[in-house]
Amino acid sequence: METAPNSERWAVRYPELGTEPLPVGPNTLPEYFERERELIFRRFWLNVGRIEEIPQAGDYIVKEIETLRTSVVVVRGKDGAIRGFHNVCRHRGNKLTAGSGQARSFVCGFHGWTYDLRGCLVRVPDEEQFVGLDKMQYGLTPVATDIWEGFIFVNLDPNPAETLQEFVGDLFDQFRGYPFDTMRPAVSYFAMVNVNWKIFMEIFQECYHVAYIHQRSVAEIGTGKDNPFGHLLSVRLYRRHRSASVYYNPEHRPTAAETLAFKHGPTILQGTAGKGLPRGINPERSPNWGFEINGIFPNFILDLANGSYWTQNFWPVAADRTSWEVKLYLEPATNAGEKISQEFSKVLMRDAFREDLSRLESIQKNMDSGALTHTPLSDQEILVRHAYKVVEDVVGTGTPSK
Repeated sequence: METAPNSERWAVRYPELGTEPLPVGPNTLPEYFERERELIFRRFWLNVGRIEEIPQAGDYIVKEIETLRTSVVVVRGKDGAIRGFHNVCRHRGNKLTAGSGQARSFVCGFHGWTYDLRGCLVRVPDEEQFVGLDKMQYGLTPVATDIWEGFIFVNLDPNPAETLQEFVGDLFDQFRGYPFDTMRPAVSYFAMVNVNWKIFMEIFQECYHVAYIHQRSVAEIGTGKDNPFGHLLSVRLYRRHRSASVYYNPEHRPTAAETLAFKHGPTILQGTAGKGLPRGINPERSPNWGFEINGIFPNFILDLANGSYWTQNFWPVAADRTSWEVKLYLEPATNAGEKISQEFSKVLMRDAFREDLSRLESIQKNMDSGALTHTPLSDQEILVRHAYKVVEDVVGTGTPSK
C-alpha cells in the first residue's frame, strides 16, 4: 500500500495487469454481452438489498433482475432466516408478487396456489382434479441466498461453485464493526442509461476525472495543491474485487453552506483519518483520507466514509443499456442541525452524480462508432484495468477466475 499520492506506480505493484491499451470490443459487442450474462451474472453472487429492508417475519422484497430476465422474491421466515425464491408460481408460471410488503403466505393471483414463507406449496384449489399431484414436489424454486455485513446476496446458479464467504474472499472481515446496522437510506436514485455497464462503473472507480467533470461540485474537495489530479492514497486488488482510499484536500476552504453542514454533523466527502474505523477503511490511516471505494464483482460498488456510506448497483440490460441504482445511508437525524447536514450531503451527491452521468451516453455512442479500437489507461485507473481483467478472465475462458 502507498501513503504518498505520487510515489510508486501501481503497475509495478500489480504487474500481472499489464500497461497496454484495452480493447473497446467488450463494451460494444452484443455477443460479448451475452457471454457476460450467462458466464458472470448467472453464476456469481449478486447484491439485491439489505436485511433492514425485511426486519420482521413475513417481510419481503422483490428484485427484478433484468440482466437475467427474471424476478426473485427474498423473504424473512418465521424462524428469522432469510430465503430467496424465483418469483414464479409452479403451476403455470405466473409472477406471485411485486415490490415489497408483508405476507403470511404467497398466493398466486392466477389460480390461487398458495406457498408458505419457506416456499412450500400448502394449498391447491380443487386439488382432486390434479391426477397424482404431490405438493411436496411443487414448492417455489429456491435461489441460493446469503448475508455479508447485512447485505443480501443471491446466486442464480442452482449449484453455486462457491459460498458467499468464499466469493467475498479477502474482503470478508475487512469492515467488521462498521455501523451498517444503525444507518438508514437517506436518499436513493434510479436511472436507465444508454451505456455499457462496465463503462458506467469505470467513472466510479477512478479519480482522474474529478478535477474536470466535477469543477462545479467536488473538484476542490478531491484535488489540492499537493495532489492536483486526485491520486489514490492506497490500492488493494484482490482475486475479483478491488479497494482504494480516496484523497481529501486538507486545504479545502468550505463554502458558507459547507461550514454550516460540517458544524452540525458528518457529511460525505468530509476529510478525516478515520480513527476507530475497521482496518479495511483507510488502512494507512492517512490524515488526508476522504472515503473508501470498494468494487465488488461483478456489479456492486460500496463506498464507505466516516458517518456515511453509499451503494451502487449496475444491472446490464443490453450491451449499451444499464439500469443504475444508488442509495446513500446516514445515521437517523436527531435534531434540526443534523438534518441540515444530511440535506447538504444529499444535494452534493446528487450534483456530483449528475455531472458523472452527463458524459456516459455520448461515450457509448463514440465507442459504437468504431472511431476507437483501444483506449489507454493511466496508472491511476488501475481499478478500472483490474475490473476489465476480471471480466475477461471469466468471459474469455468460459470459467471462473482463479
